[in-house]
Parts: sequence; C-alpha cells; structure tokens
Amino acid sequence: MPTTFIELKQRVESRMAIEVCNGCDACGLRCAAGVPASRDEWNTLQDYIAAAPNPLRAEIKQVETQDKTVSLGDDVTVQMCRYRDMEHGRCIVYPARPLACRLLGHVEWMPCPIEKVPRIIPTTDALALMKAYAKMERKTFEEWEI
Repeated sequence: MPTTFIELKQRVESRMAIEVCNGCDACGLRCAAGVPASRDEWNTLQDYIAAAPNPLRAEIKQVETQDKTVSLGDDVTVQMCRYRDMEHGRCIVYPARPLACRLLGHVEWMPCPIEKVPRIIPTTDALALMKAYAKMERKTFEEWEI
C-alpha cells in the first residue's frame, strides 16, 4: 500500500476514468469559490499560467474578471471559482486544478451527477489520500495570493 502523499495520489489518479470527463461540464456547479489548495498545487497552477501561450494567459485573465455569481433560486446565490469560465462552462486551468477538483465525480462522497463515470476510486484509497492531504497546509487561491 502506498504511504506517501505522492504515491497515494499517483495510485488514485491511475484508477480514475478521466476520459469520460472530456468535454463534460455536469459537475460544473460544484466549482464554487473557496476550494482549498496546497502550496504545491498553488505553485503548479501559477507555473501552468506562466507557461501558457499568450492567448491562453489573456483568456485566463478574462475569465478571472467574469461575474461568478450563480443564482440557485429563492434569493440564494453562490460564488464560483475564479477559474470557472462562466461563458463556456469549463475550468480554464483544468490541467492544473487541485486535488479536490480532480476527485469530483470519482469518489463516493462526490459522485458524478450524471453517472457517467464508470467506476469510482476505492473508498479506502480515496480516504487514505484525503487523510494525507489533510495534513498539508491548504488555503484558498485568494489566500495564497496574499
């Protein structure tokens, strides 16, 4: 059984049926602001943006300026993630998204809302990964920016 966070993450990610997610946005409403990310995840995201071609960097900046408020009815609103592209229904930094986002639809406690994912990650593996992740310092994107 893997013991380090990296080993656990690699094991879990190798079991994910991520190909069914390509082009799908059914879990998009779960992309709320306040997603926790580790320092390594924040750095990976910043490196991804810095290495992006100029047109993509400009698109990322444009996405960050979009209104992220979504009405759920009855005067209830939610703020979406700063990297949620509200116009195109996607994550503009999808390849560099943090673990919490990667697990959407692939674990028992955050199932695919349209049941498209053919298999979920074994709960023992997913929980071991989350326990290791919980030991890491995590902050929101906005908190890492300060």
